[in-house]
Amino acid sequence: MIATQEIFSFKYSPSVNTSSIVSFNLLMDFPTFVICQILLHSIAKVESFEFKYHTVFNFGDSNSDTGGLAAGIAFPIGPPHGQTFFQKPAGRLCDGRLITDFLMDAMGLPFMNPYLDSVGAPNFKSGCNFATGGSTILPAKPNAISPFSLDIQVAQFIRFKARVLDVITKDKKLQEFVPSPDDFKQGVYMLDIGQNDIDRAFGYMSQDQVFALIPTILSQFRLRIQKLYGEGGRNFWIHNTGPLGCLPRIIATFGQNASKLDQFQCVDSHNQAAKLFNLQLQSLCAEFQQQFPEAKLTYVDVYTIKLNLIANYSQYGFKEGLGACCGYGGLPLNYDSRVMCGQSKVLNGSVVRGDACTNTTQYVNWDGNHYTEAANHYISSQILTGNYLHPSPLSLKPTSFFSLLTG
Repeated sequence: MIATQEIFSFKYSPSVNTSSIVSFNLLMDFPTFVICQILLHSIAKVESFEFKYHTVFNFGDSNSDTGGLAAGIAFPIGPPHGQTFFQKPAGRLCDGRLITDFLMDAMGLPFMNPYLDSVGAPNFKSGCNFATGGSTILPAKPNAISPFSLDIQVAQFIRFKARVLDVITKDKKLQEFVPSPDDFKQGVYMLDIGQNDIDRAFGYMSQDQVFALIPTILSQFRLRIQKLYGEGGRNFWIHNTGPLGCLPRIIATFGQNASKLDQFQCVDSHNQAAKLFNLQLQSLCAEFQQQFPEAKLTYVDVYTIKLNLIANYSQYGFKEGLGACCGYGGLPLNYDSRVMCGQSKVLNGSVVRGDACTNTTQYVNWDGNHYTEAANHYISSQILTGNYLHPSPLSLKPTSFFSLLTG
């Protein structure tokens, strides 16, 4: 396995809460009752790091978009999106819930409302979601799917904050529906963005040129983090980017030559770029933390979790690690750029359709670009162990591990 061996393992069940599906791999060097005590202490420490925030402000792309793109540009997200959990399209490019949804659920908070969604009397008391599918860190190009790049999302947040503070001074009753001034200071600012910058760069750049662009991308990211810090944000939760080269769309486009694939049958160039991006992003977080001691930056290694899932999918109850559940063309990839998930097209005189698989829980990938709810559930459960957070919230180091035996 790629990831470090853990004392927690999770198996997906759409109706079971993460906290109720912990199973233990007992260490045989100690008596069982002692190990149980150690694990109970471990669980307590994991739970102690869990979000205690009452408010979340989220920025990103389709990995955490809960309806921004659909509301912002009327992007069509129809069936079968949303079928697993919502039983209808819910603004998410997924069959159900996203990682962000599971994290909100772990905090006991409702799913985030998109900033741009003006219908349905949205309640922003627990925060607001500025993420929109297709967004980039760099300013959006005229032909971009989403015009809401990170600079725009941050600008939207600043306006949102100003409007909130203005309306609650005029009508205190509105505090029931919007964050308080303290919430803006004490809330968590979540960011999951950067994948589209790398993805699009490969469309017109060589691998070396993409590598050279990464510092420019991250310099823009740093400016936006600093802007949020200047607005009073102190708690930042930053996801790195996943293994881009393992998406069926990327494999279908760039992986026709087997020499371009790595040991997991993913496109090596794209994964190398993602790893370089993540390395520099982690350094940026450490440097920012040092420069601004009042800030608290948590770097979340989503890349390792996702790659481990794809490489060892069968161990986690999945039957397909790379192939898309919803698409056209059949396995191993079930992806055809001419027929998107849920769409019908005439090919060679016949009507074909990008239909969903019969059991979404068996697939890691949903539509060639995004993960299934089942995969998102697994990924979020691994995040919640604390093992993929930097700096680690877990104080259970070897010395303290053995101190539990005597203390």
